[in-house]
Amino acid sequence: MIKIIDPILVSFYSIEIRWYGFLIVLALVISLFILNYLLKKEENLDLDFFLDFFILALPIGILAARLYYVLFNLNYYLKEPAKILAINEGGLAIHGGLLAGIVVLYVFSLKKENNFLLTLDYLAPLTAFSQAIGRWGNFINQEAYGKIVKQNYYSFLPKFIKKQMYINGSYREATFLYESIADFLLFVFLLFYLRSKNKKRGEVFAFYLIFYSLARFFIEEQRVDSLLIYEFQLAKLISLVLILIGLSLLFYINKFNQS
Repeated sequence: MIKIIDPILVSFYSIEIRWYGFLIVLALVISLFILNYLLKKEENLDLDFFLDFFILALPIGILAARLYYVLFNLNYYLKEPAKILAINEGGLAIHGGLLAGIVVLYVFSLKKENNFLLTLDYLAPLTAFSQAIGRWGNFINQEAYGKIVKQNYYSFLPKFIKKQMYINGSYREATFLYESIADFLLFVFLLFYLRSKNKKRGEVFAFYLIFYSLARFFIEEQRVDSLLIYEFQLAKLISLVLILIGLSLLFYINKFNQS
């Protein structure tokens, strides 16, 4: 009998705290500490702006990520409407949350008279970092997995990963791990680039869109639980769009030589 990790971290009577939600909160808390450090050398932004933004954007982003996921699994949720709000069980689409967060940030930046591209630059590496942590929530929920693999695939991976990736009677490719590693490496790159003296406003965010989407496009090819639209993996389509947006943003920034 293969014993998997219980998705429920702590339960007290009817109250449950799941690993998925815990990791989201953990990622946010660590990101705030990193952001506080980064802003010490920034004259045009402060932590209070981002704290206010997070308070507003976090619930909106989670709802948007869930709505995105539900819409592209509509047949299932029409049959199981009680599951629509079961966010604690997983089922959040990063692209839905990302879009909502950008819209909220744009409106909030206008209201506070802050440079929108600059705020995006500071949030881009933290988004990649949070995604790196969040994929482990998918791991515990046995989501974001790949095709069937043989046991020797796990020869160089820890046993707890092998056990958790035993899904529906077969071992599955650990695609969650691919993306977690890719997201963390992207976080490190963006963090260093953010501190570069030669960067221009918006470039960090543009690089996030391009490199994250490239990684997601190729990793998605290995997944078997992807959201589909007309038999095409939706994440791959969105990734292509985001790559084009990122490249266009880089062209715009350098064409008009923004500081």
